[in-house]
Amino acid sequence: MKKIALLFLVFTVHFGFAQNSKVKVPTIVFKVPLGETIVKDGVSIMLSEVLEDSRCPSDVDCVWAGKSKVEVVIDYNGKKTTEIILFQKGRQKVIANTENTVFKAVSLSPYPTSTTQGKLKYELLVMEEIKIEE
Repeated sequence: MKKIALLFLVFTVHFGFAQNSKVKVPTIVFKVPLGETIVKDGVSIMLSEVLEDSRCPSDVDCVWAGKSKVEVVIDYNGKKTTEIILFQKGRQKVIANTENTVFKAVSLSPYPTSTTQGKLKYELLVMEEIKIEE
């Protein structure tokens, strides 16, 4: 009888706590090509210019990893802002924050190689995180 009571207690505790776990909402990553505008959740995002791309080519050994700097134009609720974003060491930058969504600039792609430097078709990778009410 004690074993049955213990087993009942274990299952009750296990399944009782499982009901309170929060579901993680998946993030969506989309590309914004250079010179084009993408509209998501009422936010217009345009990669207007690549100001600097000194990233070390992926097929070369470098002392310094380098960095990239871009100019992004964001239009939300009729308010247009220009952001200068520096990508270095995997940092992400929040570029827009709406009632339902957070947009973060993730990286500039493609990553240069020794043969493609200077002739890349740049795209800004933007992460869209949906806010969930708790």
